[in-house]
Amino acid sequence: MGPAKRTSTVTPDIKKNRLYISVSGEASKKEIQKIYTDIRFCVPDLQAGFDVITDLSHCKVGHLSGISTFKQIMGYLIAHEVGRVVRVVGPAKLIFRQLNRYVASGKDYKPIYVSTQEEAEQKLAKSP
Repeated sequence: MGPAKRTSTVTPDIKKNRLYISVSGEASKKEIQKIYTDIRFCVPDLQAGFDVITDLSHCKVGHLSGISTFKQIMGYLIAHEVGRVVRVVGPAKLIFRQLNRYVASGKDYKPIYVSTQEEAEQKLAKSP
């Protein structure tokens, strides 16, 4: 049996000045670290004030050991002047909201929660 297929992605959209992060499967510490590495490669291509849409609707809670890496990701995004952050959590993902309250680091990082990718795009299409 080979390594598990990776289903999480980090994709920049230069034209929209937006970063798309999709986390699928189990959010293990190792997977979160891979996502962080991908983010560090993508963010330099974006302009200050870039928006982020993170789709967690197909993600299972992994391990609390990944919290420190989530904090690193948020710190990195803040340091690179992230604009709006929208998280797609689906209708039954209260755990992600609770986790974010635990991890959130102040006024510079306030995610908006939505149920679908389409709702996320609509939120960002509106003026800030």
